[in-house]
Amino acid sequence: MSTVSVSAMEFVDLENGLVRKSAYTDPDLYTAEMNRIFERTWLYIAHASEVPEPGDYKTTEVAGRPVIVVRGADGEIRVLQNRCRHRAASVCQAPKGNARFFRCEYHGWTYRNSGELVGVTYPDAYQELDKSQLGLQSLPRVELYQDFVFVSLNPEVEPLDEHLGEAKKYIDLFVAQGAGRPLAAAYGTQKIRYGGNWKYQLENGCDGYHPNFAHRSFFRVMAERTGEEGLGSYMDGSAAAESLSLGRGHTLLDQRNTATDHYAERYRASPDVDDIVAELRKELSEEEMNRLLANSTSPGFNLTVFPNLQLIGLHIREIRPVSVDETVVHYTPLAVDGVPDGINQLRMRNHELFYSAAGFGVPDDGEMFRRVSVGVGSDTEWLLLSRGKHRENPQGDVVSAHITDELPQRAEWARWAELMDDDA
Repeated sequence: MSTVSVSAMEFVDLENGLVRKSAYTDPDLYTAEMNRIFERTWLYIAHASEVPEPGDYKTTEVAGRPVIVVRGADGEIRVLQNRCRHRAASVCQAPKGNARFFRCEYHGWTYRNSGELVGVTYPDAYQELDKSQLGLQSLPRVELYQDFVFVSLNPEVEPLDEHLGEAKKYIDLFVAQGAGRPLAAAYGTQKIRYGGNWKYQLENGCDGYHPNFAHRSFFRVMAERTGEEGLGSYMDGSAAAESLSLGRGHTLLDQRNTATDHYAERYRASPDVDDIVAELRKELSEEEMNRLLANSTSPGFNLTVFPNLQLIGLHIREIRPVSVDETVVHYTPLAVDGVPDGINQLRMRNHELFYSAAGFGVPDDGEMFRRVSVGVGSDTEWLLLSRGKHRENPQGDVVSAHITDELPQRAEWARWAELMDDDA
């Protein structure tokens, strides 16, 4: 447990929608966040399609701890600490691969991919060594929901089903873009590093106020390509799209009531769309092609699952804090399994247009994060997150507001404060 004494109310004024600038810059607070949030609640870590076959693995980290996500011969996905039980050297160096065993290159101890210690070099020098007690340690809690792998370092954490709550409905809808076919992480992961606090990305994922300004160049180019002044009304201050608090810090931007259902409207700005559709017509009926294209674009919403998962467009976004002023964000676009190549070509072109490192959206957001990082060094003590507070609409456990309101950010900070003040 962190020895840093922290009161969340020193950093947030939820009643007035204010956040103190030091909430983004205080190293001691960051240390407390790692202990009270990232070491205690559920974290997204992988998609099951990243380890589809027995022996497949990927190396990653959980709250700064190196781990191996691996599928065993029994088909079960395990998450093992990437740490030899002898002298703590990591036992797997590759980012991904397939292996039946992991061997520590420091002193040669060998483990099955299920974690059991099976080989100790020069064992006669040990008087008593119970190998059954020295396997690679598993994380205390590992659960899957719709092929999303979640873990927790806290053995007493609530069930994943309870943690996800209302967010499950939208995870289901995100998965439904496969139109009955599984989604697969077939195109790898891009990793974007920025010099700023992890909560900049947390807040940004469901920020419906910024796109028409931070991403103005994108809308200008799209207008030139399509001949229209805009690509949908949800940016307009009078639009009917919503922002939602789903409870437990999970938030949503819901643009479905402003989006077109016809694939041509969604894809027409993509390169080579006409040629790709012409090829698809050779393989599929018009009805099947339209159904696949209509169901395999963006689901029409941005979802944040507190604290580190965002489902946006066609991709999974994982937030990884590195330090108080450094963050890495992983973007993993998903393909639809078992469809003609043209479907996934269009999906990837659509993803790259906005979310690749050279796309329109990611560089814009990164620049805004940089500017905020500079700005919080000024003398202004408080940041304002009160937009739309007077027009929130509670509906049971869910609260809705206009898409440009800062309800999602207030909801995320409320959950942050709840966890930070929990000393259990």
